[in-house]
Amino acid sequence: MKKLLYFCFAGLMVHGSSAFGQGNVNIEQILNAGKEDLNTYMGYYVEPAAKGFIYSMGSGWAQTAKTHGVLGFDLKFAVSGAAVPSHYETFTFNPAEYEKIRVKDVTGPTQLPTLYGNPDATGVLEIYDGETPIAEADIPPGIDIPVKYVPAPLIQGAVGLPAGFEIIGRFIPKITIEDTEVSQWGIGIKHDFKQYFEGINIIPVDFSILAAYNALDAKYYIDEVQGQVATMNVSTWTVQGLVSKKLSILTVYGAVGYNSGTSDYNMLGTYEISGTSQEFVDPVRLAYTAKGAMGTVGARLKFGPVFLNGDYTFQEFNTVNVGLGVSIR
Repeated sequence: MKKLLYFCFAGLMVHGSSAFGQGNVNIEQILNAGKEDLNTYMGYYVEPAAKGFIYSMGSGWAQTAKTHGVLGFDLKFAVSGAAVPSHYETFTFNPAEYEKIRVKDVTGPTQLPTLYGNPDATGVLEIYDGETPIAEADIPPGIDIPVKYVPAPLIQGAVGLPAGFEIIGRFIPKITIEDTEVSQWGIGIKHDFKQYFEGINIIPVDFSILAAYNALDAKYYIDEVQGQVATMNVSTWTVQGLVSKKLSILTVYGAVGYNSGTSDYNMLGTYEISGTSQEFVDPVRLAYTAKGAMGTVGARLKFGPVFLNGDYTFQEFNTVNVGLGVSIR
């Protein structure tokens, strides 16, 4: 299990190290432009990861519309991956949005890579004081990964309650992997509403509704001696209407609903600019929101108590989810 979690959280470590000064972004050099310009640039650069986590974490809550009987339960490990749309691979650098940053040898707006952009992108950012260039930094390229997905792991359990209710929980205790700490929790409720309509009981499918909340907290330690740490906090809300049909060992299911969430990226601690006496405290604070309608189609194969499921969710960041678990009653 630890190796599986390591694989899934590798995305968090890559995002943290690449975006906050140990990989792609020379934070201290760009800080010559001041906190406002740095936050504007980083706001665009990190956006696909920040929104991707919202969509990937908001997925994977159900693999059937049927609720458990009283004290029936399931437990599964799953991974969701939100596909980064191509238009999030670059952003428009508009000089009018910056006080001191310019792209060298470029006038006017130009396209620059985000964290999920071209890993081989080149170019130079110039930092100005008035009309005088005072520093340079390489344009941050994208991360070098084989597929442009934002992954999110989950460990999820569910227990059946009376009156057609089912409570769902997600929990990953604080895990430390290299320089990254991650913890996650979530809670949801699923309810069989087919029971209220006698006329549709003859239809051989299950219907239910689901509402859920999920939260993830992560820290990437840049330099513990200097108190430098990057933090990420993601919260999501999901409401869905579910339908499913069981055919022997196969269950096909679908859902329509709405996802919304917030994610905050912060770079905390004290940072000095080399060769100067300038210090900046907590230089980066970024906040994002994402929301929209979603639709899911999926299937579950069940062999005795063991099941394997997979589904695809259509939303702004289309999301794939695969899970393996056990289910009783």
